[in-house]
Order: sequence, then C-alpha cells, then structure tokens
Amino acid sequence: MKKSLLVAFSILLLSACTTTRLSDEAMGTLIEDFVASEQIENRHSVSAFTLDSYGELNDEYVIFRSAPMRHYLIKLAPRCSELSFSMGLVLHRRFGNTLSEGLDYVYVPDSLPFKCFINKIYPLTKAQHDALRNNIKAEITELKLKEEHASDSETQEPAAE
Repeated sequence: MKKSLLVAFSILLLSACTTTRLSDEAMGTLIEDFVASEQIENRHSVSAFTLDSYGELNDEYVIFRSAPMRHYLIKLAPRCSELSFSMGLVLHRRFGNTLSEGLDYVYVPDSLPFKCFINKIYPLTKAQHDALRNNIKAEITELKLKEEHASDSETQEPAAE
C-alpha cells in the first residue's frame, strides 16, 4: 500500500514539474508570422554588437540581447538542436564587434563543435520584443488550457444510467 502511494505521489510530482512547451514547428510558425506581420527587415550585419545574453526560442530561433538593451531575433541554419539542452552558447564572430549573417555562427560548448550559422538577423524594438514574448506566452497558455481540458475529459467517469 505504501509503495503504491509513493509511486502515485512521485508520478503526480513529476507531472507537476513538466512544463508546457510549443513544438519547434509551432514556435517557428508563430515567429515567422510575427516577423511578416510586423514587417521586420532582415539586416545582413550589425555593427557595435556586444552579446549581453540570449534566449533560446526553439532549435532554429534565438534572441540575442546586446548592450544597451537592443534585441535581435536570430535565425540559425542548420537547426541547432543542442541549444535546448545546453547551459551556455558560444558566439564566433569573424570581424571584431560585428555580427554578420552567413559568416558568424554559434555552437554549444559542451557538445561536439557543430556550427549553427547565423542565417538572418532581425532587429527588434522593445515593443516588438515585448509583443513577441506576449504572443509566445499566450500560445503556451492556450496550449496548457487545451491539455488541462483533455486530461479533465479523460479522467471524468461516464455518468451512470
């Protein structure tokens, strides 16, 4: 009895720790739709770029934050599947403090040095950055609600006749 309660409690704890996440395809579509709707122009290079931090959106898109609080949506090619499992990222630039598409790349330091080249650079205003974050949060919230609804309908017993 104790063993089955312990197993049930462990499963409940583990399911509570899982986070809802958009699939790579759904995230890619959301980002591409956002770029098109905001009519964000691709920049081939960015001068005076200093990487402050980054955020992984999926295995194809990351957001780089540069000082002073400039955000860039970066599309990688090929996809960089190691990003979601890594604690860090290395940015290799060919020319000093310039970030260039096609020449510069990122890789994950704790895996094989697989180069993920910067394919596109989209500069984001603060409003665009916040809007993209809010769109992603809204999609995740909607996905959570769908998952909760599905799990609720699975656990409900059919009414006795």
